[in-house]
Amino acid sequence: MFLLFVFAAWCIFFAFFTRDIKDKAAWYYSLVDFTVSFENRFYDYRLRQQLNPNYLSKDIVFVRIDDDSLDKIGIWPIPRTKQGQMIDKLRTFGAKVVALDILYPEESPPINEVNPDEVFAEALRNFQAEEGRRVFLAYTKEDDKDRGLPEAPVEMLNDALVTKSKGELQQSYINKFMFPIDRLVQSEVGLGFIDSREDSDGIFRQYLLLINVDTIYYGSLGLNAVEAYLGKKFEIEVDDNGGLITFKDNVMEISYEGETKIRYMADEENFRTVSLYSLLSAPDDDRKMHETFRDKLVFVGSTAKGAHDLRPSPLGPQMPGVFNHLNLAQMILDNHFFRPADESMFYSMGFLILGALLIYLVQKLRSAILDAALVGLLIALYSYVDKLYFMPRGFELKLFYCFFCFITFYSWNTLINFYEANKEKKQIKGTFARYVAPTIVDEMLKNPEMLKVGGQKMDITCLFSDVRDFTSISEGLTATELAHSLNVYMGAMTDIVFDTKGTLDKYIGDAIVAIWGAPLPIGNHAQYAVEGALKMMETLPGINEEFRRLGRPEFNVGIGLNTGECSVGNMGSSRIFSYTALGDNMNLGARLEGLCKYYGAQILISEFTLARLDLTNIKTRPIDKVIVKGKTAAVSIFEVLHVGHALVKTPALHEAFLDGHRKFMARDFAGARERFEEVLAALPADKPSKRFAEVCRKYLASPAEVPEKFDVTTMTEK
Repeated sequence: MFLLFVFAAWCIFFAFFTRDIKDKAAWYYSLVDFTVSFENRFYDYRLRQQLNPNYLSKDIVFVRIDDDSLDKIGIWPIPRTKQGQMIDKLRTFGAKVVALDILYPEESPPINEVNPDEVFAEALRNFQAEEGRRVFLAYTKEDDKDRGLPEAPVEMLNDALVTKSKGELQQSYINKFMFPIDRLVQSEVGLGFIDSREDSDGIFRQYLLLINVDTIYYGSLGLNAVEAYLGKKFEIEVDDNGGLITFKDNVMEISYEGETKIRYMADEENFRTVSLYSLLSAPDDDRKMHETFRDKLVFVGSTAKGAHDLRPSPLGPQMPGVFNHLNLAQMILDNHFFRPADESMFYSMGFLILGALLIYLVQKLRSAILDAALVGLLIALYSYVDKLYFMPRGFELKLFYCFFCFITFYSWNTLINFYEANKEKKQIKGTFARYVAPTIVDEMLKNPEMLKVGGQKMDITCLFSDVRDFTSISEGLTATELAHSLNVYMGAMTDIVFDTKGTLDKYIGDAIVAIWGAPLPIGNHAQYAVEGALKMMETLPGINEEFRRLGRPEFNVGIGLNTGECSVGNMGSSRIFSYTALGDNMNLGARLEGLCKYYGAQILISEFTLARLDLTNIKTRPIDKVIVKGKTAAVSIFEVLHVGHALVKTPALHEAFLDGHRKFMARDFAGARERFEEVLAALPADKPSKRFAEVCRKYLASPAEVPEKFDVTTMTEK
């Protein structure tokens, strides 16, 4: 947590002073610079919320060269004869200062022996003939000495900035390829550069205010135009790290590169705007035009898409570049600057430390709800206070890093608590994942309170399955073949257990023991268990088909199921244990599996399991009442008929068996024998029918020897 706090604090420092750091090649500068772009975007959003849609500049008018004007004039760039007419119109309408965000690096070709440059220059001279009126033309700076002028033209000295130098800003040059032609410069116009550069995220937030050309400082188009409009020179203090300009009681900071951050306050809707064509076509006595331009600072620039002067800014993705000059000029006129960076950083760090400390203290209470509530409260409170007090007063708080720190603190604490809380879940998953169905494991992890580690009484259904004559099968196979066959069989059967929400209890050689209803309740576990047994029998023919293809013996399987209360849990020593179930009901399930061979059945269930079943899609038949070895009470047992069973394929035979059993239980042994022999005529190998028929014949031969409990069989072996 401390490292996160340090990172957030470093980001705040970097965000304020990044443009004053000369060498930013280190990887940590790049990392923090990346996060600064997020902070900038967050501040841009808050800035847009602060804009007043009803604000209207009282001093600035914007003449836009828009698509409509270009369409009506019919040519681009605008002929300088037309621009001369524009200057004349502005003089007529009483404009005080005009700043042209247009470059004039090349001479215009004559038109019908008329020199457009001379027409334009004459208009510039006429405009400035009246005291206090100025026109400023644009040029660009250059960092490459070979592309720059050897020295600044003497005409530029009139507009050099008044500076107190205690050092130097970054050295620049005047781009000789973009400087206005001599004819225009000699018309005593003012000059101002129009360069700007975007931040690392491609957004233009900075404004290049002044440049150092051989230790003489020259202002931008916007700065020079405002100086002329106000009729005063601004005093600038410069040192090796940047500079300051004092306006009234406020201070504008300048970086080492000569930039300042624009405190955007207006877009096109907040300035009086006149299209170029409307200006040119207005009559000289147009009262509205006189009211619009009289004694105003006028900027002329392009908003046409074809002019390619659209830039992403905090106000929008395609803002005409001239609006940087408009906003800079309005900042100065309204004394609307950012507060010094150290003041904003002081409050930013204070907010960061206070919030982090509160979160740290509240987290000691170990309440996730309270932690989340505090983080949400801090974000809402800081946002409200910033919007209400700090932003209107020019503070540039770095709330993104404060919120980043708070959310990260909270997330880290939540992660730790989550890790601690999941230790038990991981232990559960490690213990049960190998023998519990994945769906059951997921449910256990969602609701660990439902699981009690250790023995507990639970109502379950158990399943025992065994491969008949496995000893003989194993004697006919190599160790590798036996392992492969057993793995194929066990794998398929275990998947079925899991698919029906069962839990694998254990493997005992070729036997499988599984339970349904533990470790978590699954509803009607008897239904799931019987469906699992049926799927095993339906899957077995496909396994045997593979064994026949490999020339190996087929597997015949008997399955016994019983339902009832058992002791379920981790059984064993403290070092080695397994999850299993114990009790009489488990023993009965095992006995039923053993009786499958005796009764010639594949799936035997007890009366307790049958009572739980929905028999809509399950076919059964009664087999016997048995007293298993070691017990005194008789239990009715039934065979579940899988889809491949002969009685399922021939429903009439199934009904004949059931009718025979009803007659048998009613002591109608003659009628019962007849029905069972009807089944045997079609299915001579049906062992349950054969057994019932034999018993009927026995009782018919010796009616006096029919015992009272004629329908109960006592088993003397397991």
